[in-house]
Amino acid sequence: MSLRLPESLRRRQPEDPLSELFREEAETERVATLVRLNKALADAIARLKTSTARFHQADAQARDEARHRWRRRHAEAGEALWSVLIQREICGLRHHEAFLREFDVPRSVHLLMGPAATAIDPPDPLPPADAALPPNDRMQRPA
Repeated sequence: MSLRLPESLRRRQPEDPLSELFREEAETERVATLVRLNKALADAIARLKTSTARFHQADAQARDEARHRWRRRHAEAGEALWSVLIQREICGLRHHEAFLREFDVPRSVHLLMGPAATAIDPPDPLPPADAALPPNDRMQRPA
């Protein structure tokens, strides 16, 4: 009885120089695609943040148009995130938590990405944490 290493641990002997060249080219293309998709995601998130700021600055008359624009930007970011996560899986990157933190992906985009990006409308964006609250929402603190 003889023991053999699993197929995944064996050193590959190039059967054919062209097939090895093809494998390298395919891997290079997978990584290049991931880089392009990461840039597209970063741009989509930046546009979403700009749209969020404009939504909160809009007056009552312009609020509906700003909401529509924000939802469109939200769907674009969801599609971009979906594409990036699929490409990361293709490249063998299975854990996405650190990636999502690094790119500062809003939770609503993560929850409503891909086909869900346009299936339902996301809730309105939350006001920034440093925004002043209306007088009736401020907590009264003793002096």
